Amino acid sequence: MSARAAAARQPAGRPAPKRTAAPRARPRVVAPRARRRVRLGGLLIPLAAILLGGIVWLNVAKLAVTTETTRVVERARAVEAESSRLQGRLAQQDGQVQALARKGGMSEVPSDATTFLQGAGATR
Repeated sequence: MSARAAAARQPAGRPAPKRTAAPRARPRVVAPRARRRVRLGGLLIPLAAILLGGIVWLNVAKLAVTTETTRVVERARAVEAESSRLQGRLAQQDGQVQALARKGGMSEVPSDATTFLQGAGATR
């Protein structure tokens, strides 16, 4: 190696660091903290998975209820439409029956002229 390369490798104003074996202090015990983190991580991951799974389950259940509610509302509207159609048909036929009765000589009696007969054993 050239002198120039050696000079570029080490700064001029600093001496090279000396490597001496320093007495080592007793190593700290870090294991309980690491175990606590592992235990905590081992509990948090399944807990988070269960929580997220519960949220997904609730949303799916809500969607199912909404869909079922929509079906019930549509069916109720269909039943109302059918009922309305049948009431209109009944009114039309009722009018036809009354017209045919008038043609046959029948007349409608006012409601205040109606009397009820009572039998011998009946009490009111």
